Amino acid sequence: MIKITGDMRVCYGLVGMTRGHAARALALGQELIDRGHDVLFFTEGQAEELLLARFGKDRVVHTTSLRYHFSKGKISLPKTFLKNLKFLFRRKKYTRPLIKKLKEWDPDISIADYEPFMWQASKQLKIPHVALNSQEFFNSSKMPKKLPYSLRIKAFFAGRIVRWLSPTADLRIVAKHLVGKKPKSNVINVGGVLRKEFDEIQWNPKGKYFLVYLPDECRFALDDINKLAKRMKLRGEVYGLENKYLLEFDDLAYNVASETGFMEAMSGAEFIISTPGNQLPAEATFLGIPMLLVSWPNHFEGEINARIFLEAMPENYALFGEQVNIPKNSKSIRKKGVRNGREIAIDAIEDLYSKIK
Repeated sequence: MIKITGDMRVCYGLVGMTRGHAARALALGQELIDRGHDVLFFTEGQAEELLLARFGKDRVVHTTSLRYHFSKGKISLPKTFLKNLKFLFRRKKYTRPLIKKLKEWDPDISIADYEPFMWQASKQLKIPHVALNSQEFFNSSKMPKKLPYSLRIKAFFAGRIVRWLSPTADLRIVAKHLVGKKPKSNVINVGGVLRKEFDEIQWNPKGKYFLVYLPDECRFALDDINKLAKRMKLRGEVYGLENKYLLEFDDLAYNVASETGFMEAMSGAEFIISTPGNQLPAEATFLGIPMLLVSWPNHFEGEINARIFLEAMPENYALFGEQVNIPKNSKSIRKKGVRNGREIAIDAIEDLYSKIK
């Protein structure tokens, strides 16, 4: 693989909802910069906040992109699908304000993490396009055994949406841990994409607290989480939820969103309670921290993820419930000499660039 010594300019668009896409962008963006390249992010929401905190306002451009839509506190799949269709059918219009900025910045390659604008920009600017996300596994990986037919149908259509976002790509990278690749798939599966800080972090539980990371829509679990805290005589350090939802719970403590604070809290937590997303489970499994998974109503990707995790590493994962048993023999997938997914991903992007430079 040919090594590029620097000078690649990357425009990187990512969906702003949830923490996972942002954590992946933090890892890849820093790796690009450390190798002498430059990167300009396009996003909103939680992702924009975290990227601004690390990279500053000169490297982050505000955009509007895909998001979940809710009904009665649950994700509404019909509403989410219909309200996001405008980004697909009118993507040229939505991309137009970005093109002026991009022409001035003169990127060499575009990256899209589950967003539609970078693909459109790459067509207009005539630059290579990289589709990099975790959702591509709907197309590139086998689904878990005994997965209900209803979830298989949803997974099929989710795979089509991923391809609608980036109909063509010079390179497709799947950033997802604990999944394999179909024999005929031409994607590159790099596993978990972790920030460089995780190369040094060790899990060292303090016996004082556990970590909770949940969206507001999963606040229904707080009563049982508080009961668990009392039973185990531990404090629940909570991220993600608004403080107003925690005021009635004596054993749960609110924490302001902080990249460094969250990583520090992870390293000393007895265990983690979270939805079965992608990024946090990858980080926890890398460190060997046991996880309790809270079902996010109508989040079918999470349902599929939970089955993948429980099937692949039952010693690390359990479903959260009132009488849950914490996994006692969790294992770390950290292996000496095995490279992180962020390095493999950037190697592949550099290799693509070397062929067109």
